[in-house]
Amino acid sequence: MRLNKISWALGLILLYLNIAAAQVVYHDEPAPVVQGERLHLEMKKYNMRDIVTAATLFFRLEGEQNFRSLRLREEGPALSVDLPTANLRAGTLEYYFAYQDGAGKVHYLPENNPEMNPYRVKIIPPSNNSTDLKNGMDILLLSPEPNAILPPDELMISFSIPLEVENPGDYNYKMFISGVDVTRLLQRDDHVLFFTPPTIRSGLHNVELKIFDKTGRLVGQKSFSFRITGKPSTMKGFNSRTTFFVDNRYQNIAQNAKNYYRAGLNYTASYKKFDFGGRALLSSEESSDRQPVNKFLLRVRYNFNSVYNLYLQGGDFSNNIDVLSQWGRRIRGVNAGMRTRFFNLDVSYGQSRRAVEGAVDSAGTIVSYGTYKQTFLGIHPQFNFGSHVSWGLDLVNSKDEPGSIQYGTNPKEALVVGTTVKMNFDGKRILLSSSVQASIKNEDATGKIDFDSLADRYELSGSERDLAQKFVNIMESTGFLTLTQGLSPIPSMAWRVEAQLRYFNQILRAEYKKIDTEFAAPGNPYLLKDISGLFVNDNIRLLSNQVFLNLYFKLYQDNLADDQVKTDNTEFGGAISYYPFSDLPSVSLSYGTYSRINQLAREEVSPDTTALPIEDNQTQRIGLSSSYNFRIGGVRNVFSLSVNKFIRNDDIYARNQSESTLLTAGVRHRFAFPLSIRWSLSQSESKFGGGSTEFTTNIKKLNFGLDYLLSRVVFNGDLKPFVSFSLQKIDNTGMNTSKYDRTNVTAGLNLIGSQIGNFTLRYDYIDFGNLYQWKDSILSARYDLSF
Repeated sequence: MRLNKISWALGLILLYLNIAAAQVVYHDEPAPVVQGERLHLEMKKYNMRDIVTAATLFFRLEGEQNFRSLRLREEGPALSVDLPTANLRAGTLEYYFAYQDGAGKVHYLPENNPEMNPYRVKIIPPSNNSTDLKNGMDILLLSPEPNAILPPDELMISFSIPLEVENPGDYNYKMFISGVDVTRLLQRDDHVLFFTPPTIRSGLHNVELKIFDKTGRLVGQKSFSFRITGKPSTMKGFNSRTTFFVDNRYQNIAQNAKNYYRAGLNYTASYKKFDFGGRALLSSEESSDRQPVNKFLLRVRYNFNSVYNLYLQGGDFSNNIDVLSQWGRRIRGVNAGMRTRFFNLDVSYGQSRRAVEGAVDSAGTIVSYGTYKQTFLGIHPQFNFGSHVSWGLDLVNSKDEPGSIQYGTNPKEALVVGTTVKMNFDGKRILLSSSVQASIKNEDATGKIDFDSLADRYELSGSERDLAQKFVNIMESTGFLTLTQGLSPIPSMAWRVEAQLRYFNQILRAEYKKIDTEFAAPGNPYLLKDISGLFVNDNIRLLSNQVFLNLYFKLYQDNLADDQVKTDNTEFGGAISYYPFSDLPSVSLSYGTYSRINQLAREEVSPDTTALPIEDNQTQRIGLSSSYNFRIGGVRNVFSLSVNKFIRNDDIYARNQSESTLLTAGVRHRFAFPLSIRWSLSQSESKFGGGSTEFTTNIKKLNFGLDYLLSRVVFNGDLKPFVSFSLQKIDNTGMNTSKYDRTNVTAGLNLIGSQIGNFTLRYDYIDFGNLYQWKDSILSARYDLSF
């Protein structure tokens, strides 16, 4: 086995060369949300002194095999993200959080097996006449007015994408003026698209904007006409856009008062075939004893056409190339590459961690270990064979620098090499992709040793020893790894194969993956390892898109490194949603079952005779949700109802049994005048453990909020005051604090204007009742301006 693994990794490298600490955050699961509305998710710090960086939300719809990700924004004690749900089908959303501490170590929430045991929230289907994206994006033309007559120097074309769109960067855009493709000059700033031509002829022009999803499906389009007067253009082919913000926050959290500020600048420009850009983020939280908070980036791109280009950027960036090699790692350095018809290249070099010194007390004892400076190299060439097949190679290398700090643990190194293949056929109805990666890591890059000592440690002999020596010589000669006491010449593997078929009103996806426990992933700090199995998901549309059926099946193993606790997982279930064309309520029903069992349970090992975990449990979930749009006079209303039941049986440990029921009802009112009111009630009853370990938690929650829009009150800007109130009554048995209330009041205003920018003022008050002896408050102000 060792010889096979070494041969595998050596072949890939030669081919390429020839060309958990304690949690410091907590999370309250939110109430269900109506599809099309934003879902607010956040983590909160226990202590403001705790360092949390690169906080990321991972989410997927129940039954899907792959998680998508969004970065969280940090606002005082909270790290939050607003997730639009219009592009997500109704059903259950699974999610978890990942973040790094000041030393760069990765943590998860939930702490244990987050991908297997994520948080869940219900997305309630809307009625057919509510705003969603099933019939295409509702693209808004901001400027100019249709059929407008303009001088050439005053033309700016801009569109607004619906805020419900989850991530505008996930879509492809095409824009034509009088039949000419001008996509390369189209710029995007969050949910706004804008275009300023370097020159334009006089006369009548037709504009057509098309938006496609990643599968190539047209999801939105907009067209209009305008006329340019005969006045000659004075423009020199240069256009630009600048966005600026400043954010100040004063807070008193846990009787600890502090003031924070952030400011940012984003600049984009184009001149003929060149695109330029830059961004900067400055924060008062920047400190030498943590990983960088401030961010800077400068970039330039030369466009051969709207698809192919050369690019160079320097500063803070991250690349999503392949989930097994480079995915989400923040680099401070240089990124360069090219995209052409036959060949693509992406090269990244820089610093993935900066040095943070440890601490010692007066006696010279190390109180805390520091973080070594870590350099990062990523290379990804890709060969394109027509428009249907691409083949790529991957090389990722990370190295701690032992001399960067004085008080540290073992400096580490890692090397990953591999290959990726992507294919598409029949108009992208058939998508195939695969990735195979091999990694070698060095757990202690100090103490130079000879190869004989390394071979004796791993009991290598004969041809296996000779092959390993050649392999180590290659690594040493390239400088990717060093021959020290922590080097392991035995590679770890990670591979995945995925297929997607789009036929007969359905999308069928299947993936098989295997990721070794010891697989090093310097380019993806959040990669889940120690797992192997099959994941299948099928989305089916029936009855003229009135019925949506989702089915999933998962069969996989984790804990692969230990034969005794290697765990078999079986999960299957489905959801059916009905969206009637008539004025009737929509409804969704879901069911899922999940079981885990390992070898210790099969051998009927007694829990009293082993310290190893024994797994033999089953979890069932059933959910029913509905929503209904109706009018009373001039008031539009949306009523939603959701019921969810969870039952976990554990045949080994009674303390791990649980049962919970969550009931939520809510109404949103939109009046004929610009007033919106929303409220919801929810109640959960949960029982944990059994016998003497049993305890219960009952939570009742009331949410209320309203906002009112005052049009053109200041400099033609719109003013929207808002207020919200949340009250939780929590009743626990078997805990020190059995009953307490938690109250959260928020009030503020938004001032929005095309000329004056956007200003937000917000005040939050949090009262924990008798749980804590303090009251928390946050006062924040933010100003945004684009020009």
